[in-house]
Amino acid sequence: MDVDLQEIVDSIDKDQHIGEAIKKYWGLRLIRQNPWECIVSYICATYKSIPAIKSMLNNMAKKFGERVALDGLDFYTFPECEKLADTSVEDLSACGLGYRAKYVLETSKKILESNFNFENLTKMPYLKAKKTLMDFPGIGAKVADCILLFSLDKNEAFPVDVWVKRVILNHYADKLPKVLVKKLCARESLSSGEYEKLNSFGRNHFGRYAGYAQEYLYHFERMTI
Repeated sequence: MDVDLQEIVDSIDKDQHIGEAIKKYWGLRLIRQNPWECIVSYICATYKSIPAIKSMLNNMAKKFGERVALDGLDFYTFPECEKLADTSVEDLSACGLGYRAKYVLETSKKILESNFNFENLTKMPYLKAKKTLMDFPGIGAKVADCILLFSLDKNEAFPVDVWVKRVILNHYADKLPKVLVKKLCARESLSSGEYEKLNSFGRNHFGRYAGYAQEYLYHFERMTI
C-alpha cells in the first residue's frame, strides 16, 4: 500500500484493452511477499492448480513450521530455509510435492550454504537478478519472473502463463510477428524462446510497471471468459 497506484496505472494505460481492465479492477495491487516463502511457493506451483499448491504449502508448514495458537486456533509458520535444508526428499514428497521435492531441497541447501542475501537481488538490474535466480534448481524463467515481481520489487518483470499468452494473442497479436503468432496459436505450451519473446513484448510495451499491467490483464482475462 506504500506505492502510488495512480502513477502506476497512468504509466501502464497504453491502450483501450488495459484501460478497461484498470477501470473494472481499480485498486488491484501486487503483494510483496517474503522472498524465501515466495521461492518455495513458486517452485511448488509448477504445473499445479491453486488448491494443490495450497495443500503442499500447508502440509510443509504443519510438518516443518512452528505452531502458533491464536484465539483457540492453531496456525503454522512457513518453515525457515534451515529447516527445509535439513530434511529429505522423502519427507518433502510426503507433503505432496512429488518431483518438486528434490528442487525445494536442493535450492534450500544452496541458499543456506551460500548464505544467499535476497536484498542483493533488489539492487541488481532486472535481467541480472533473473539470471541469478535461474541458477537455483527448479527455477525457470517464469518462476524467476514471479519471484522478482511478487517479492523483490522488480515491477518490470512480466510473467507469462497460459492466461497471459491468451491475452496477448487475443488483444495484442497485431504487435507481434505473424510467424510467431502462428506458432503460438498452434499449441498450448511455450518454448523458452517464445516465452522470452512474450516477456520482452510485455516489458517493452508497458514499461517499468509491466508487472502491474500483467496482473490487471491476467485478472481481466480470467474473469471475462
